[in-house]
Amino acid sequence: MSTFKARVLYDFQGEPNTAEMSITAGELLTVTRTDVGDGWWEGLNPKGESGLFPEAYVEKVETSSKPPNIPPPAPPSQPGWGFPGQQEPDQGGHDDDDWDEWDDDNTYESPPYSNNMPKAEGNTQRLTKEVSGTAARKPHIYRDSDDQLGRWEVLSNPYTVQIASPKKATKMGGLKSFIAYTLTPSFSNVEVSRRYKHFDWLHDRLNEKFNLIAIPPLPDKQVSGRYEEMFIEHRRAQLQEFINYMCRHPVLSTCDVWIHFLTCTDAKQWKQGKRNAERDQLIGASFCLCVEAPEKEIMPSLVEVKIDENLKYVEKMDQCIKNLMQTAQDQQKKCINMYKREFTRVGEAFFALGSAFEYNQQGMYSKASVDVKNIGSTYIMIGKLYEEQGKMDWLPLFDQLYIYKGITSNLPNVLQMQKMAEQKKKECERNNQLPQVALTDVRRRSDVITYTVFAELNHFQQERDQNLKRALKDFLQEQLNFYKNVVTKIEETLNQFE
Repeated sequence: MSTFKARVLYDFQGEPNTAEMSITAGELLTVTRTDVGDGWWEGLNPKGESGLFPEAYVEKVETSSKPPNIPPPAPPSQPGWGFPGQQEPDQGGHDDDDWDEWDDDNTYESPPYSNNMPKAEGNTQRLTKEVSGTAARKPHIYRDSDDQLGRWEVLSNPYTVQIASPKKATKMGGLKSFIAYTLTPSFSNVEVSRRYKHFDWLHDRLNEKFNLIAIPPLPDKQVSGRYEEMFIEHRRAQLQEFINYMCRHPVLSTCDVWIHFLTCTDAKQWKQGKRNAERDQLIGASFCLCVEAPEKEIMPSLVEVKIDENLKYVEKMDQCIKNLMQTAQDQQKKCINMYKREFTRVGEAFFALGSAFEYNQQGMYSKASVDVKNIGSTYIMIGKLYEEQGKMDWLPLFDQLYIYKGITSNLPNVLQMQKMAEQKKKECERNNQLPQVALTDVRRRSDVITYTVFAELNHFQQERDQNLKRALKDFLQEQLNFYKNVVTKIEETLNQFE
């Protein structure tokens, strides 16, 4: 077969002494075989080394030239959002033929309705209406003062979504396996079943539509060990963090594709909603067409200073979050391995001394033996406590930080979008041939983008001040519980010591 280029999306460490090849995110590979099977491809890395790597960890690089990444056209009924002189690509839908799996597995059978949920009305439409009229709700930005350049309208009816009961299921006569998760929104209490690939599809739609909003990240993809109990539970916890952030966001929590994802239990309705989402024209910068922002024009000098300040702040925050994530990951590994091993070794040393105390010189049994052995047993028990502790404090903290790392990694791109819009506005202002009406329109569009960016920054600050601080408080509480438990074990041993 002909070769083609593929860019690495995620790091992958190949198993030693096998045909697997280690790859690094950002590398450009030459794919030589795609018929290896079981989700593996074969190719060459930039060094010319050959090996196998997971297909899901790379994306094909199109060789044909593509137009620059510019805003798509607005719906025909509204004026285009692009600036004068911009070339805008056509927006087409995706072919449904590649998504037959969405309909032929058993993940979209309608679950039992609760007693207070009538069956008469269309399920998705009815439930959508229940979330504060989300179908008709437009993102609204307020400006309380000159210092605060924008904030999203607060959710009038906040809700939560619980993800639980991950179960392994099969299809195609048992040839293909997958894990299905049960989602239950608080506004309906109607369960829906979703797979990771459904989350992945949703994430793609969100990123395509909201390029001025930092979308929370999904857990990393994984090829091996996907059906291990520990991995499944950890992925459930990570997806719960993703869902929690979505529910707290004033715009993301009320967008049509998210509500459809949470409520649709019918295969036919799902497919129609999927088509609608993929053919949505209010994506990218065109999303701002539906944003209701203040009419007051923003002073460019004020914006430039605040944008530069926020860029520095976000970059520093991003680096600090990554550093703390690495620390949390190291500590969790040490709890499982090093700390457990060290305390076990201390306990075994005391236990061995107690055994030596077991008989005195006259061959009589010594009570001191029991006391010293108890010390050994206590330290061995502390080692086991360390082994489990990482799951209680360091791992949940890591998962929380993972969400914020994704946000802080995306925010610089959001801020750059504002800079690009401001630059385009200046270019239009220097164009003496541009009619005044068109120039006024360009200035308004630029201001709406600026208001949107600052509303998103304001929301991130609220997240930092409330939910991230709460995560750190939960971490400290778990640490306190752990060390109290250790102190209690040692005190009990001391009280038994003669």
